[in-house]
Amino acid sequence: MTTNPRLRRLLRTQDAAYYLGMSAWNLRQLVAAGKIPFISTGDNTSAWRFDIHDLDRWIDTHRIGG
Repeated sequence: MTTNPRLRRLLRTQDAAYYLGMSAWNLRQLVAAGKIPFISTGDNTSAWRFDIHDLDRWIDTHRIGG
């Protein structure tokens, strides 16, 4: 990871995966299943960007317990 992901709103795949505490592969699987939205800035997965607000929403909806 090159910079603190909290300083940017749109994160690259690797940074978004780090933010969520998972591998980039697992994040790509969630995207393929339609569970996490992304922004495409090109033709391949390296061009995907993830809005940090969407990631926070995903975290909140998958929280267990109180």
